Amino acid sequence: MADISTTIFEALKKEITTLEIIPGEKISEGEICSRFSVTRPPVRTAFQRLQDIGLLENVPYKGATATLISLSSVHQMIFMRTAVESWIIKDFINTNPSPFILEEIEHNLRMQQIHVSQDEIDEKQFFILDCAFHQFWFDRMHCDDVWKMIQSDLNYERFRMLDFVGTLGYRDIVNNHEKLFEAIKKGDSNSITPILSSHLNAGLARMGNLIRTDYKQYFVLDEKDNEYWLSYNEKLLK
Repeated sequence: MADISTTIFEALKKEITTLEIIPGEKISEGEICSRFSVTRPPVRTAFQRLQDIGLLENVPYKGATATLISLSSVHQMIFMRTAVESWIIKDFINTNPSPFILEEIEHNLRMQQIHVSQDEIDEKQFFILDCAFHQFWFDRMHCDDVWKMIQSDLNYERFRMLDFVGTLGYRDIVNNHEKLFEAIKKGDSNSITPILSSHLNAGLARMGNLIRTDYKQYFVLDEKDNEYWLSYNEKLLK
């Protein structure tokens, strides 16, 4: 059974990554003590663990707050993921996956299609389906540790969740998944990198000016880095 500090850590980690606690929001030590009916030591231990994984920081005169999302880090993760995942999918295609294996992917895709056809979409459930869709070829190619590394980037994970709830671009995401699956079925390795690059960078395109307007307070904006990455993405998305 997990100790109370771990319980607090896991609860707050989930709330920060799913944006129930928004970037920059203050997290009161006293309120957490009351919420979990504990003294301060286990809360401080949980807070330290959240700091260690980059989800919490101590701001002078404000106290503990959820960290802001680094846009530069998001750009770099997308760049790295595009390169790595493209090669993994191409290797997966080279295994000549059987119809039974392809059916597993298509089943997930059908679940996504059903999900986005509903009047109210559960963004957390869609996030799970989205992750499972991409994870499939990582697992098949024995690269599950690489997938875990991508998933461990909680800065990027929060950006993805903000894209979901901020733009409601679910249909666009599913359309991209359909294109990717069709290329895999046809064995069209040459199309994988452009399709995947467009797909992974599309969140930045959907968010667009929202990053500098409605959600500006959620981000750390390094203008020098962002100018480079915005120029890079514009070329990709043309």
